[in-house]
Amino acid sequence: MAYLTRAAKTATAVSVVTLASWKLLEALEAWLDHLTAADDERNPLAGVPYYWAVDASVIVLYPFALWATLRLLTLRGNHLAVVVGSLTWLTLMLQHLDVSTTGNAVRFAIHLLLTAAASQVQATVMPAGTRPNGPTP
Repeated sequence: MAYLTRAAKTATAVSVVTLASWKLLEALEAWLDHLTAADDERNPLAGVPYYWAVDASVIVLYPFALWATLRLLTLRGNHLAVVVGSLTWLTLMLQHLDVSTTGNAVRFAIHLLLTAAASQVQATVMPAGTRPNGPTP
């Protein structure tokens, strides 16, 4: 039962952090679209460095947000889940911000399952001395 609890907590954390990062990225890009709309006529590449900066900041923020959310849900030993979750989010989810299509929903499910599996592997190989004493692994 503890493994199912760990998988459910990991899935919840990944879902929340992925949705929050999507919304943050959408909001920042909409804000940049509004700011650079006047410059588009003079320079078609107006604002490109700002878009790069926004993308870089969200890419850097995602692993920290995932780690913090997993820690808030009292999951210890979540390093593998953070690494796998960040890499799958970067490769599968970053450029596909709309979950309403079938392909993007499948990408999100793969991202969720791979991160939960990594969390389970981490819990399985964690030495007994580093496991928490409480009922939650």
